[in-house]
Amino acid sequence: MTFGQRLYELRRSKNISQEEFAELLDVSRQSISKWENDKAYPEMTRLLFMSDYFDVSLDYLMRGTEAPQSKQEADKNYDAKDWLLVWNTFVTNLSAAQRKLMAVLCLLLAGVCLAAIFNFIYGAGYEIGKFIYHLKN
Repeated sequence: MTFGQRLYELRRSKNISQEEFAELLDVSRQSISKWENDKAYPEMTRLLFMSDYFDVSLDYLMRGTEAPQSKQEADKNYDAKDWLLVWNTFVTNLSAAQRKLMAVLCLLLAGVCLAAIFNFIYGAGYEIGKFIYHLKN
């Protein structure tokens, strides 16, 4: 099945005409017709809109390599391995300057976490000390 065929099926499943869909995307009806006949492809911003509108992944929309499941359902299927893969892909695509900034941000976040833990322990110790003082007196 081609991109155009998938787009046609998705549009028909929403029971929306080419004119109505073109109006939503701010394009001409002829553009929709070209896309559905595989004579042209939409730009990325419109593809993203279509993905959200039809509640399917870009992968399904463009390549048809997965079942047309909703993105929310797909998000539920992520396990730790998938999240690590996404993180690894994100980090490896950073420039050297961005990596340095990321390291600084991670250190700052670690410092804030440590400060919060210290503050909690100190506050809890102070309150326990007050409680013990009142028990003795």
